[in-house]
Amino acid sequence: MLSMTGGFAMKAKRLWKKMRMGALAAGISAALLVPAPPVAEASILVDVITGAIGAGTAYHSYLDGILKMGNDPVVQKKLFDKDTAERGADESEENRVLVDSVMNQLIERGEYAMAADSLPFRWNVNADDSFNASCTAADYVSINRGLITALHGDRDELAGVLAHEMIHGLHQHIAYDMAKQAAIQAGASALSGGALTTYLTNILTNYNAAKNITAPSEKDADESGFWLMASAGFNPGGFPAMIHKMPNSHAESILNPDDHPETSNRLKRGLKWMNDYSFGHVEAQDDAVFIDKQPFLTLAPTEEYSAKERACLVAGGIAKGIHDHALVSAWHFAKRSDGGMDFLNDSDAYRHLKAAVAEAGLGERLEALVTAAYSKDRENGNREKYLEKERERREDIEKQKEKAQRDTKKNVNSYAEKSLTYNALNLPNLAIHEADRLLACEPDNEAKAWAHAERGSAFYQLDMYDTALVELNTSASLAPDKARTYLYRGYTLHAIGDYDAALADSQKAEKLAPGTFAANLRLQGMAYDAKGEEGLAMEAFRAYLEKNPKGEIPEKYASELMGE
Repeated sequence: MLSMTGGFAMKAKRLWKKMRMGALAAGISAALLVPAPPVAEASILVDVITGAIGAGTAYHSYLDGILKMGNDPVVQKKLFDKDTAERGADESEENRVLVDSVMNQLIERGEYAMAADSLPFRWNVNADDSFNASCTAADYVSINRGLITALHGDRDELAGVLAHEMIHGLHQHIAYDMAKQAAIQAGASALSGGALTTYLTNILTNYNAAKNITAPSEKDADESGFWLMASAGFNPGGFPAMIHKMPNSHAESILNPDDHPETSNRLKRGLKWMNDYSFGHVEAQDDAVFIDKQPFLTLAPTEEYSAKERACLVAGGIAKGIHDHALVSAWHFAKRSDGGMDFLNDSDAYRHLKAAVAEAGLGERLEALVTAAYSKDRENGNREKYLEKERERREDIEKQKEKAQRDTKKNVNSYAEKSLTYNALNLPNLAIHEADRLLACEPDNEAKAWAHAERGSAFYQLDMYDTALVELNTSASLAPDKARTYLYRGYTLHAIGDYDAALADSQKAEKLAPGTFAANLRLQGMAYDAKGEEGLAMEAFRAYLEKNPKGEIPEKYASELMGE
């Protein structure tokens, strides 16, 4: 792995092995809110050490290894399984549905780019009752049950957390940060001397890692996460509202540095981004909401929300309305016969605003202040100024997408392997995701055939047999000599009851790849059994079990074969 020589190389190799095992055990993750642990191991004199390793290969060796580990679906599954085994899985169906809906909205509607050497996200709600969530280098997001409880299941506040964690994965923070820390630690191992020097080395480098490596990534996750959640249609006030519920930053020292931004600073930044999203019109100050410095309303606390939280969510609703509608007429203000005011649509992101306006009877005042805000924009061109910054962000994302989709052999092979692995892990939706990334590279016919075959296998697992057949027929037409395609199609044909066609595809698969697929023998046994040809079915299942003793076959054949 490492190309260094001499004693330093041996130390670095031992460190890499230790780091690799520890990374898997710990999940190499970045969390929303985790104070740095007490000093254990670190290094010394940051500029000296950085200079010592700057020309070396340590950093890139570590980075390559961690990126490779983070791009492996099997590692992702191990982290998922380990998290569930250690912290348990939350049994609440309501929590699972909530997290699924928020994550899927972020993934499907948010503006972001995925690096080529990254995985699609997996997630789970664990049974930990503390306020936290984390993302591993393998894009597994673990959400603590206690976080959902503390946020009272608010979708917009939860989106602020989950978008933050997604950015850690999308920007590969964990891999880059770990590589920097490991390389500096390797340099420290080479430079450290006596016990006192080593102790001071550890203190200084631990502090440097927290402040100059991890903390900048956390700031990026906050800011980029804000724009991700807003682009996905969530209330932009959700992020600062969530910060109001977050525990305060811990008391830190050089021995125990905080590797996250101070909570108060995260709040200030979140409020500024929300103001920017409204083109400078809307502010939340403590329990009050202002539009162009004019007081709009003051909020009272409820059982689930503090007044400050409500102010953020109400202000966020106004900010979203102004941002998403170029003309005030698109707000569709309409006074009702009961004296109330209708406006905007029924989006969940506006629910706090609508409830507060109805409660305070301030529909007409809202209309007046919002109308004045649009008039100011026409006069000073403020809207276009802010939108230009958004266009720049969007263009940067598009460039990143293009980079990831370039038709390189490395990317095509990676997507092909991951789609196959996800199908083998019985994760068909993720297999489809990777097959689609392969097709986006505009590969040759052989790679296209692979993608359509894996899509077909995935749709088969999802019991979508007609769709699976379309995909598998496409695959066979693009590359008629691929045995795996006929094996997949044979199982699909069996599922829809066309047993003769299933046997024909099984025979094609065997002819193209003799003795390669034990599953082909199982397919033959199933097809013969369905046709009532039990003798042939028995022979096929016997041959299958010889190749795969732990394989599953119908009980009537299993009991007889086990007795032989």
